[in-house]
Amino acid sequence: MKKKFFVIGLGNFGFSLAKTLEGNGCEVLGIDTSRELVERSMDYLSHAVIGDASNKDTLKSLMETDFDGAIVSIGHDMSPSILVSLYLLEFGIERIIVRAMSEEHGKILNLIGISEVIYPETEMAVRLANKLSKKNAVDYLPLDEDYSIIEAMPPKSFWSKSLKELNITSRFNCQVIALKYSSDKLKREDAEMAINSLKIPPKADDIITENSIMILIGKNSDIERFLAIK
Repeated sequence: MKKKFFVIGLGNFGFSLAKTLEGNGCEVLGIDTSRELVERSMDYLSHAVIGDASNKDTLKSLMETDFDGAIVSIGHDMSPSILVSLYLLEFGIERIIVRAMSEEHGKILNLIGISEVIYPETEMAVRLANKLSKKNAVDYLPLDEDYSIIEAMPPKSFWSKSLKELNITSRFNCQVIALKYSSDKLKREDAEMAINSLKIPPKADDIITENSIMILIGKNSDIERFLAIK
């Protein structure tokens, strides 16, 4: 049975989210006051309607189906976002995720009972800053204040060695959860590796190459030690 989601606000964030949910096999109902945004969404979503979700009667008329969750991503004015969130709580939607535009907006949402508040711009900025500032980091995903997942280029001292030889878990208290191979840099003799460019989970005898990317999970302080290797 398909999961069903209600996406309120079809701007760039809401549209991208709704489109991806549909691509992952979910059924999505999207609503926005903008005819242009709704028409853009029609080719990608199960249902897209023009309407003002901050109007309680309009919102209630769309609540005939049981949704697995509702995502509120409304423009630059926090008032409609708060009002819609309050109505969704009253209608008994179990999972409500709201995009906050500021810390103050987020605090108000928490006060009315919204437990899942996201700050996409802030989170993306933090992720990018960490990626740029950490040596050899290709990508960075914080899990909480203490733990992260990171994609890192292996230091030269790791090249041509197996994971078993490197013994990363014991040395750095980090776990290698996957290996990725950059196919655009692979030599012709590595064609088989290019086909199987992502290995999850990696094996102990997998060899680290110049073109490898190591995906690790661990405590931030341990990841920093790993990234400091030359």
